[in-house]
Amino acid sequence: MILNLLSILILTYAVVIEFSILGLGVGSGLALRRDRYVARFRRIEDLLSSDAVPPVSIIVPAYNEEIGITESIRSMQMLKYPKIEIVVVNDGSTDATLARLIEAFRMVEVTMPFRDDIATEPITAIYESMLPIPLVVVDKVNGGKADALNAGTNVAQYPYVLLTDADVVMDEFCVLRAMRHVVEDRVRTVAVGGNIRPANGCEVAFGRVVEAKVPEKMIERVQLLEYLRSFVASRPAWSRMNALTLISGAFGIFRRETLAEVGGMVPGHLGEDLDLTMRIHRHMRRNKRPYRITYAPDCVAWTEVPSSTPVLRTQRIRWHRGLLRAVRDFRGMLLNPRYGSVGMVGWPAQFFIEYLAPIVEFAGWFVLPIAFLLGLLNVAVALPLIGIALLVGAINSLLALYLDEVYGYFNSPTEAARLIGLAFTENFGWRQRTVWWRVRSMFGNRKRQEWGNMERVGVGNLAGRE
Repeated sequence: MILNLLSILILTYAVVIEFSILGLGVGSGLALRRDRYVARFRRIEDLLSSDAVPPVSIIVPAYNEEIGITESIRSMQMLKYPKIEIVVVNDGSTDATLARLIEAFRMVEVTMPFRDDIATEPITAIYESMLPIPLVVVDKVNGGKADALNAGTNVAQYPYVLLTDADVVMDEFCVLRAMRHVVEDRVRTVAVGGNIRPANGCEVAFGRVVEAKVPEKMIERVQLLEYLRSFVASRPAWSRMNALTLISGAFGIFRRETLAEVGGMVPGHLGEDLDLTMRIHRHMRRNKRPYRITYAPDCVAWTEVPSSTPVLRTQRIRWHRGLLRAVRDFRGMLLNPRYGSVGMVGWPAQFFIEYLAPIVEFAGWFVLPIAFLLGLLNVAVALPLIGIALLVGAINSLLALYLDEVYGYFNSPTEAARLIGLAFTENFGWRQRTVWWRVRSMFGNRKRQEWGNMERVGVGNLAGRE
């Protein structure tokens, strides 16, 4: 009796989660339609010559990024934006990252005053480019990605900072489209997230993605579908509710003053982007200051995703361990009306969908078979619940594909069509592997991991790889 009840509760939980994700997808569709309507009547090209657009400092942390670092910086140089500066922070690299930057951009060491609002490891040198480009390179003692971003924020001279990764390639209007949200509500907007997409399989030339394609490798294709569900079919809805709990570390624009107020990023945190977003929510709510953290769906940044199982496993375990720490650190915000929509809706969703759901599903792998073998499972109830969960899960993926086709980036519908079959097959094998990695992250060695490097080939070398 207990096993049967437990089995039904597990399956019911799965159905509720899938319907919740479906609701987010529908809400995201409505939010995307509204954003597209607003953008049509507020031409971003007009902002290029507008004094209303504040300058932005782009902070690029780099640790052993000699592969692709110069191409990434060149792509940032070509961004369409009235006034930017690029601050590359070499975090004690042991390869030729610094030498590549000095050679490619004719960097010379300079004496430059900078703030010390956020504590960091010592800065050993600052370089400026002799070329007519707004590029600064900061060389510092190794302290991890978060520490490098904090150092770059200290050196940054502009009121808004874009925190990104060294392997990211941005569309030319990416920053402008994100800053449109700041211009619309400069008083309240403290952070803007972008639409992150895997560059694997795409054609990259001259620092730009010239043709978006679905990757050939299955492991990369599954990640693409995951990114579409997360960024296209989820974040627009959370943004509309001002309950966005995560601005991706690959692209996030923040008011520099707000970053300093919350102490920047926490070094050694395995989910530093999640932690930073939640600390900003908590800070603004506790001080009863009007604010919004929003998402720009048309601001697209491309990044390299893992192309092998060992690297993907390491990444996902690291991500989930970051979530585990965040669940502990922000437990006081869970279902707490003091924190508004993020406390009552956004953070509970993170807890029940991202944290608790893998545990429940993992338990179901054992409870359901045992109950069935012992003849204790009510099959007439269990089978429909399983079918509904799988069907709604597939619909969620199909909805993400549909929204991406309407508002997204594939030049040909056939590219998106290649992912349709995956919407039905990923639940058999791929999903279980991810669940196991999340459960695995709760045990074993949780030692501090600063960078979590993966084997990179460079975004310019990702197209057509087998």
